[in-house]
Amino acid sequence: MAANPSYYQTSAPLRSQVQHQEHVFHLYAHQLPGGGGGNEHMVVPSTGLPVHFGMTHVVGWDIRDGPDATAAPVARLQGLAIAACKSSENWHASFSLVFTDQRFKGSTLSVQGPLGPARIGDEGDWAVAGGTGEFVHAQGVCTYKRIQAISGGIMNELRIRVVCLTFPKQKPVQKIGPWGGNGGRAYELRDAELPQRLESLTIYAEDFIQSIAFSYTDQAGQKRTVGPWGGDDGKSDYPGIQFGPWERVKEIYGATGKYDDGADTVVTSLTIVTNVTTYGPYGRQSVGNTPFHVAPPSNHSLVGFYGRAGDEVVDQIGAYVSPNN
Repeated sequence: MAANPSYYQTSAPLRSQVQHQEHVFHLYAHQLPGGGGGNEHMVVPSTGLPVHFGMTHVVGWDIRDGPDATAAPVARLQGLAIAACKSSENWHASFSLVFTDQRFKGSTLSVQGPLGPARIGDEGDWAVAGGTGEFVHAQGVCTYKRIQAISGGIMNELRIRVVCLTFPKQKPVQKIGPWGGNGGRAYELRDAELPQRLESLTIYAEDFIQSIAFSYTDQAGQKRTVGPWGGDDGKSDYPGIQFGPWERVKEIYGATGKYDDGADTVVTSLTIVTNVTTYGPYGRQSVGNTPFHVAPPSNHSLVGFYGRAGDEVVDQIGAYVSPNN
């Protein structure tokens, strides 16, 4: 496979679940051909071929929320209509529906397809093949029907139904800490697997925090398990914490201290505080140890951990935090 050129950036795995949003509109297009007050302009005249073949109109129809001339304008239908058939009067239309009302202002839908003769009762469908703003990745159909004559023109009823792909915004994930020493190996979560909710936590500790493991739901909705980090002694027999559906870790109290001969600083104790209860303390809270407190910003929760660990103990710990909603 050839290398990617400089102008192309390969796509990364999605971090969030793609969702679908349906939009349904009932609108009216006020078509006023030609003249000073019209909203169509012929730019390529008829060539004398049958049924105006080759004739082109620039279109700027007013789109309103009702059939009356006093109805509120909410959009403009802008584009071209080209006579594209020699056997009957039939136009090819390529339009942008540009919203101007406050709710969808600046968003557009791209519609295209055949447009029949300007006769009352004529109807048809246009494909909706994209959009911008709130309607990015739109797909659907716009049905038009010529319902009545108006002063100098025709009223068109538009019924639009589209489905858009939406990519939920990523929750920002911050790191707090770390606390402890620089021994052992570093452990962090990969960017594509950042957490949005902590599901469970297992801590094994005697005089020190000897190992830690946890599971979480990442920002794509996938369940992931991490660890254990640290030593092996007794961890398989130690019960873990399974957090309830509405339980969130609000803060952690802990301490660091010297390990064995005093050469290394490690994590000596942890206490987990949720909106439901308190777990721990785990480890030993000894005189001379240095306390620390992990407290996320307001309306945030602890959703995962990073740090350092060796073959026997957890040397260092920090936390990932994310907004609750």
